[in-house]
Amino acid sequence: MKFLTYLFSLFFISCTGPTYDIIIKNGQISDGTGAKLFPGDIYIKDGKIIQIGQIKRAVAEKILDASGLIVSPGFIDMHTHSERRSLDFPPVENYLQQGVTTMVGGNCGGSPFPIGEFIDKTEKMGIGPNLALLVGHNTVRREVMGTENRLATEKELNQMRALVQSAMDDGAFGMSTGLKYIPGAYSNTEEVIALASIVSKNGGFYATHMREEGIGLLESTEEAINIGRQANLPVQISHHKAVGKSMWGNSTKTLELVNKARSEGIDVTADQYPYTATSTTLKVVFPAWSLSGGRDALKKRLDDPIQRQKIKDDIVWNIVYDRGGGDPASIVVASYPPNTEYNGMNLAEITQENGYDPTPENAAEILMNLVYEGDGSGIYHCLNEDDVQQIMTHPQVMHASDGSTIQFGRAQPHPRNYGTYPKVLGKYVRELGLLSIEEAIRKMSSLPASVLGITDRGKIKKEFWADLVIFDPNTIIDNATWKDPHQYPTGISWVIVNGAISIDHRIWTEKLSGKVLIHTP
Repeated sequence: MKFLTYLFSLFFISCTGPTYDIIIKNGQISDGTGAKLFPGDIYIKDGKIIQIGQIKRAVAEKILDASGLIVSPGFIDMHTHSERRSLDFPPVENYLQQGVTTMVGGNCGGSPFPIGEFIDKTEKMGIGPNLALLVGHNTVRREVMGTENRLATEKELNQMRALVQSAMDDGAFGMSTGLKYIPGAYSNTEEVIALASIVSKNGGFYATHMREEGIGLLESTEEAINIGRQANLPVQISHHKAVGKSMWGNSTKTLELVNKARSEGIDVTADQYPYTATSTTLKVVFPAWSLSGGRDALKKRLDDPIQRQKIKDDIVWNIVYDRGGGDPASIVVASYPPNTEYNGMNLAEITQENGYDPTPENAAEILMNLVYEGDGSGIYHCLNEDDVQQIMTHPQVMHASDGSTIQFGRAQPHPRNYGTYPKVLGKYVRELGLLSIEEAIRKMSSLPASVLGITDRGKIKKEFWADLVIFDPNTIIDNATWKDPHQYPTGISWVIVNGAISIDHRIWTEKLSGKVLIHTP
């Protein structure tokens, strides 16, 4: 009897063929390179893609029927602030739900510090998508100099060099700047070049929120390129845009600068979100000098009539000509903890509620009062759709969210936190035909992977990690709106991270299969 059982087992094995964890069958594959779609099955085992094609009699614990669907590499978001709350909300579901399997954090000059400690905590806690980190220039400068409005001494610069080197040793992929924010706004180009040179020696790249994205945009673009030239490292221009009506149309000139730099051998790329509004702190329209020394120092300046007037004049200018979009109604409060009733209201409405006409001058007064009482964030409707499309079609521009880890239902965040990638695939690919689906996916996968220097993600290729998105090209779309941003997209059937199904038809499977990715020179 035992002998017959043994023979039956041998017969069964010979009939069934190899065994996998997941088989994705009948899908159209977009491999991330920009090549045309092709039919094929994908075989996954131990977190990796083992085979692409068709294997007879193969069996798996899970078989996904992708008939009528596209299978693409998981989306790599080059510009997020997801690390800020990922320890509080490890699934980072707002990213998983839109197909993001790898997030790059530490952007705009702000990063966890020390990075090594944050990595240890994340690995112990677990995380939904993969996470790669940059070291923030603002973070490093604040560690050494606080928020003082002055240039660094040579001793301080050496201290910052050492901190950047330490972060690179811990696995950072590069350095980011937020030269619009303090204390980075107080640095000169030479300081950034000195620190970027440390990154260069370690094989990293430089990601920059430039000094100006409105008036001063062209000069800031040239500064970013010059930093790459002098420090000899790749440059990633963050959330590229032209802010303020007077600057609309200048994306043509900035992209010409990018093309010229690339022709000279400087590796310049950019990322962009597909929306006509920005989102950042309410203090972004305050003059940088007023923020030196921190919150208490700012409150003292606001209490001084002469300094308050100077601050007000700058805010009015920013409302009229820059990020304010020319109208207080273009500034919407996204989150204001001191008074959550203001969340979702624009500055004109808040000004009127306080008994004043919604002029830029009155709105500036109200904004100063808000910031005096506490910090908050805003949405600024100050961009132009023509620029959005112009930037999007450049071959070296990748799609990115500039979003954060979001607690579902809390405050009034920018819809990019929920809808960036489905919006590109639904609106700009399917509805407008601005990009082919293959090109859009390349900008979401292999292009960012190449900037990061990751050689085993970003493509559907044998022996690559199985980070995959399976979606319906006919229905994928974002649902998040300005008034109701807390809505997950539709059209995504499955999201797979390191070979584990994380999203199954809009349901999180409670798997934390992401990894912290470590850069090695």
